[in-house]
Amino acid sequence: MYIYRHMLAMRDRGHDVSLLCQPGARLGEMAREAGFTVHALRMGGLLRMLRGIWSVSRLVRRHGYDVVNTTSRRDSLIAAAGARLGGTPLVVRSRHLMSPINSLLTYTGLPHRVMTVSSFVKKLMVSRGIDDARVGIVPPIAVPPQWSQIAKRDPWQCLQDTRADVRAELGFSDEQIVVGCVAVLREPKGHLELLKAMAPLCQANPRVQLVIVGDGQPVMDRLIALREQFGIAAQVHLLGYRQGACRLMAGFDIFALATHKEAAGTVFLEAAYVGVPIVATRVGGVPEMVVEGSNALLAPLGDQAALTNALRTLIEQPDRRQQMGLAGWEWMRSAHRFTPTGHTEATEHYYHQWLKELGHGQR
Repeated sequence: MYIYRHMLAMRDRGHDVSLLCQPGARLGEMAREAGFTVHALRMGGLLRMLRGIWSVSRLVRRHGYDVVNTTSRRDSLIAAAGARLGGTPLVVRSRHLMSPINSLLTYTGLPHRVMTVSSFVKKLMVSRGIDDARVGIVPPIAVPPQWSQIAKRDPWQCLQDTRADVRAELGFSDEQIVVGCVAVLREPKGHLELLKAMAPLCQANPRVQLVIVGDGQPVMDRLIALREQFGIAAQVHLLGYRQGACRLMAGFDIFALATHKEAAGTVFLEAAYVGVPIVATRVGGVPEMVVEGSNALLAPLGDQAALTNALRTLIEQPDRRQQMGLAGWEWMRSAHRFTPTGHTEATEHYYHQWLKELGHGQR
């Protein structure tokens, strides 16, 4: 979604954007449906890598791209090498993760520069030996919900109406307190820790509900077993994968994610956009995606008691929930760097700066 939103924003800004990906990739299908030119290249294995490098070098010569931007190790080995061979003025490697960097080849050897999503990830890369001056930061794009943008009435009131609609669809009353989480079910996302932190709150108050949107094994089976173990199966709702998850978030009273690691976290921006206060772990780039104390309460990683206390604070204080949700909503309406325009301005700034540094002049 980061790449797709980036492509849309850059095209809207007036740039010519194409995509190179594996045949059958979901991103490729989305890009074609949106009217982008999509080139397919099979990757994997030494022979395909060598053929791919040659194919990319021919592709970039034919189209005369100013910038080639790669996003993972394998495509960097192929596309960055091919782009350098084909004479592309600027080759950029993006880094959207905070996992350890095993090899510097696709960060310092093949690309000219590196782009990442948060100051935290940049610091990790610099500590690994990547030159600080070669790394730029462009945060993810958060877009207002379409249904709030087209509403002719007051946008905040539109959110409240949507909240009522979603809660009715999910079967929750106004009296119930809904803590929701939207994230793919992977262990590092901290769903198990969240359920454990919620367990005493659910046991103490039958009005408290936990909603988890996302799918993935074996975490789903472990969540099912854990809610039975704590005797709160009726209060823990595992919805699986759902389209329109941002709209579902509008029906939450609190958004919570006990993630173990996060390079940035677009979902926190999306929660703020629908006026929902946030409880999360203070890890990675998360503090850069919220305003701690204003629209979010952050707990140290691994401190279950602190996570439970943060959740309890918002569960027991409805006025504070409302205040923090409104603060996050207002912040997102003024946080220019997370808008498509802010994102493209930052991207252009680095592209122009780097092209000039590499001796290619102003574009």
